[in-house]
Amino acid sequence: MDHNKSMVIAQGTDASTMDPYAHSETTTANILLQVYDGLVRRNPSMDIEPWLAESWEVITDTVIEFRLRPSVTFHNGEKMNASTVKFSLERMVDPHREPKFPPYGRFNSIDHVEIVDDLTVRVVTNRPDPNLLAQLTGLMMIPPQYIAEHGEEHFSRVPNGTGPFKFVSWDKPNGVVELTANNDYWHGSPSVQKLTFRAVPEGSDRVQGLQNGTIHLAANFPPLAREEVEANPELSVVGTPSVGVIYMGINTHHPILKNKKLRQAMAHAINVREIIQKELSGCGSALAGPVYPQAFGVDPTLPPIAYDLERAKQLMAGAGYPDGVDVKLEVPDGRFTQDKEIGLRIGRQLEKIGVRLHVNIQPWPQFISRFRHHEYDQMYYVGWGNSTFDPDEVYRNAYIAPNPWNPTDYHNDDMADMVLEASHILDSERRNELYRMACLIFRDELPWIPLFQQFDLYGLSNKWNWQPRMDEYIYVCDVTAAE
Repeated sequence: MDHNKSMVIAQGTDASTMDPYAHSETTTANILLQVYDGLVRRNPSMDIEPWLAESWEVITDTVIEFRLRPSVTFHNGEKMNASTVKFSLERMVDPHREPKFPPYGRFNSIDHVEIVDDLTVRVVTNRPDPNLLAQLTGLMMIPPQYIAEHGEEHFSRVPNGTGPFKFVSWDKPNGVVELTANNDYWHGSPSVQKLTFRAVPEGSDRVQGLQNGTIHLAANFPPLAREEVEANPELSVVGTPSVGVIYMGINTHHPILKNKKLRQAMAHAINVREIIQKELSGCGSALAGPVYPQAFGVDPTLPPIAYDLERAKQLMAGAGYPDGVDVKLEVPDGRFTQDKEIGLRIGRQLEKIGVRLHVNIQPWPQFISRFRHHEYDQMYYVGWGNSTFDPDEVYRNAYIAPNPWNPTDYHNDDMADMVLEASHILDSERRNELYRMACLIFRDELPWIPLFQQFDLYGLSNKWNWQPRMDEYIYVCDVTAAE
């Protein structure tokens, strides 16, 4: 194997599974995106382009027809055809499956898939869905015969896709996944021939790996190390605003935190600009709501929640806590840039209004498990990567209960009515107005305190050319060798 054609990518965490449907983490998706393909994908400019589907046609408001590429096979030789697509989509939305797959809410407009012929399918939805194509960019096509033969447990450890890389091994104790090029890939042979993903939780270890050449691409690059790495002529730091937003989720059913004035007081006492300057070297922008400004339906005239200590102190008194209160915040360790440092800084900021924040730092697997099992009793710090460029995904999954992605079961009837209407109409002016009103309810109720839109940085070895993408995904088939 030509050593020059091998690439090592470091992320903060390992894959949680090799079943592309059984997770909702970008870090797991980035590994599986190399092994699997979707029907469509977003190109680096974020436009939707044909992928396993050569073309598509909207037949009615609730039917889309996809024409598939001929002669694509899975790595084990199984054919990719219309029955693959029917099996894949219907597995994701199987109503009898308990617990449902984490991304189920993204796809639950899909009713069934009709096979027209071996290379043509019709996806039939139970309502007009303005985001169906955008969601399908994230749904990987999986092999029905392989799963039938080996079972789901095996499938969750040994993936088999149509993508540019074939699975070699997964060393779970060390967080290392080895892949090898699929030189029969329909889209052409990849430049990278041997690909390794490594879980490296500490930012300083990722920086050191870049410096000593054992890591070629480091995600979640620590902004404070930028100058040091850019001083090395063999390395560069590349970045882009991302679809990831960072927020504090709040259990509005908790005896203390159900007090709306207390939630508003905390929102006014958090100095987001200071967090962005001091912890992120300016890489980030304050949010006015739960969605980044580049998305459809986000009102550009709405400013971020003001940092206002006087107002915050008045709200504390109005909430009945003139002498302060104790609250807990759970924070993951190393999943998001400067996550624990930011959690501790928020604690110091909230002290000024008498909120005594107990910051509980946890390894990511424990933290995400508490999210999945709806075990947060108070507050939690996390990111939401919404690659649809539309508010629907967040509003419908995070603020309507019950829902797997709403870990504190927050619900507001008025907001729910608005976002459900917006989710199944195609009239964009009406959708815009509904999301504007929903955001005002969100800002009053604060089931989340929105913090900042992430600006994603990556450390990159100059032996490879690669452009960071706003959706946080890494497609190694787009990487080329530098001359």
